[in-house]
Parts: sequence; C-alpha cells; structure tokens
Amino acid sequence: MHFSMSTTNPHVRRAGTLFISKNALKPLSTVALLLSFYSAMAQPSAPGAPVQQPAAPATARVPATPPASTAATVLPASAAANGATVLARGPDGAVITVNDVFSELQRAPEATRKIVMEKPESVQQLASNLLVRRVLAKEAERDGLAQDPLITSSIAIGRDRVLSDARLARLDAQNTPTEAALDAYARNFYKVNAASFEKPAQTRARHILLANTGPDSLQKAKDLLAQLRGGASFEELAKANSTDTGSGSRGGDLGFFAAGQMVRPFDDAVNKLAKPGDLSEPVESQFGYHIIKLEERREKGRQTYEEARPQLLEEARSGILNESRVAKVQNMMKDIVFERATIEALSKSPAR
Repeated sequence: MHFSMSTTNPHVRRAGTLFISKNALKPLSTVALLLSFYSAMAQPSAPGAPVQQPAAPATARVPATPPASTAATVLPASAAANGATVLARGPDGAVITVNDVFSELQRAPEATRKIVMEKPESVQQLASNLLVRRVLAKEAERDGLAQDPLITSSIAIGRDRVLSDARLARLDAQNTPTEAALDAYARNFYKVNAASFEKPAQTRARHILLANTGPDSLQKAKDLLAQLRGGASFEELAKANSTDTGSGSRGGDLGFFAAGQMVRPFDDAVNKLAKPGDLSEPVESQFGYHIIKLEERREKGRQTYEEARPQLLEEARSGILNESRVAKVQNMMKDIVFERATIEALSKSPAR
C-alpha cells in the first residue's frame, strides 16, 4: 500500500457487492445490477501496490471490441457444443440459453469470464439478470414501445454495435501478427522511446502500521520494536499487528517504491536507514505509527528490453491490430458524405 496518493485513508476499502437479494431487485435497477455484477467480479482478490505500465504507442485508436474467442475458452465442451441449451425459463415463454450467457460475458475481461463460469451460483445470477431484462423487453414490445422512432433507432444502433464489433474481431484475426513481427515492432518501440524505460532509484521495505488511537499507541509501537530488536520475526508481527491489512498479509512487504511515493515522514525515515535489516524508530504519519525495516535498494538505471519485453509485446500486438483498424476506417471515410446544411440546422434547433 502506498500512502501519498490520496488524503483518504487507503487502509479502508469498500467491498463490492456481487449479489442482490430477490426482494431488492427492481425493474429499473436491472442495468445497474448487471454493471455491479461485472464490477464485483473484476475486483482483485487481495489489495496490492499499483503497477505502472509502459505508455502505449501514440496512435489513433479505433474503439476496442472484446477479444475474439471461442466458447471453448470459457465453457465446457459439452455446453459449448449446444449453445441452445436452456438455463432459465420465465413468464410468457422467455428463456435464457447458454449462448445468451456467453454472449453477455463477452463484455467482461477474459479472467472475469473464467471466474464466472467456474461458479454455478454466478452463472445462475447472470442468467437471472438476463431473464429479467428479456421479460421486460417482451413487455415493452407488448406495450408498443418498439414502434417509438427513437427506440427503433436505439435498437438499430445496438444491432450495428454488435455486428461491427464482430467484424472488427474478424479483422483482428485476419491481421494477427507473427511472433517475428511482434518482436520487431516491440524492439523498435523500445529503441525509439528509450527514455521512457529509465527507472529511478528504488527502495524495498516492510512496515508495521499501528493506528494512532491514543497515548497507548506509541507505547505499543515501542514494545513491538523492542521485540523485533530482540529477534522476533518482522513478518509474523506485521501479520498479527499491522492495521495496513494489504501489506500486513504479506509480512509488511511494500515492494519497491521510488522517492516521493510515500508520505514525507515515511520517506524521511527510510532515507536514514543505512543497510538491509535496519529498523526505524516508530514514525508518525497521518495513518498512525510505522515501524520500518529496510530490505533492499536499487540504483537508478534503464529497464532492459528483456525485462520490458512481455509488456512491449502486448503493446505491439495492440498497436499492430489498431493500425489495421485505423486503415480500415480511413478507407471507409473516403466514401462518407456529410449533409452539412442539415447538421448545422440541427445544431441550431432546440434540443428534443
């Protein structure tokens, strides 16, 4: 956990809600329920330090589409082979099938799709959400809402979105670069942007954080420091006592950080530690009292190509595919004609 990035206590986290009880489910909350479902499933299982990613190549972007994948990557072979299998039934003959669930999951990251499909209760919840939406859609059709001109246009735009995403996914598959092309692209990006791979001097440390709840807090910190100097395990005391539960579960390990990433009192105390294993006196910050142990120091330098290669290859793949998409769109733009007079008149008319 890093401490300087927010004035909000980073040790207090809001847990995402995955499921909503049947009694709480209201028609107007269906979309929100689906979004909260994905948000909750996408949360990491344990808090950790933020990871910095190399900047993507500066190029125009075509809106992303879910990666092309087959049902076999998420579903058991038997289910993937029979997408028409019904998972849930509702009023007026409404049903949700395997294909419906898999189609909806394409909006989620691959890791999230796998997590959902591994848990029957998650699949059931998603099928329930989809069924509510389908029943509401049937009721809307029954009430004649599908004849409203704006809704008709919305349906057409939704269809365009699905089909255009499918077309882009096929375009990506057709333009998937070879490993050699990826490596050449990545090496060139590394060479041209060498300065962005410079790494500042970094420090790795552990800490035990005690919330400042009164006069006894400092004394408790001093008692723990005495135990550490007497040979007690820093990792075990951190797990048992640190109120920073993120690093505490890792024995107080904060990983590597550069100067200025921690709050000032913490930074100042770390700078005074001379060699690995050194312990600080209790250090007070807005988060409480810290006992810090120096683990390692790294001099500044440049990240090697091999160190950066995995991320560079991913960026290269995205960059190459995006270039194909941009070329496709630019070619299409040659044949597009805008009715400027109508557009200008529309912009001057009262909003509908």
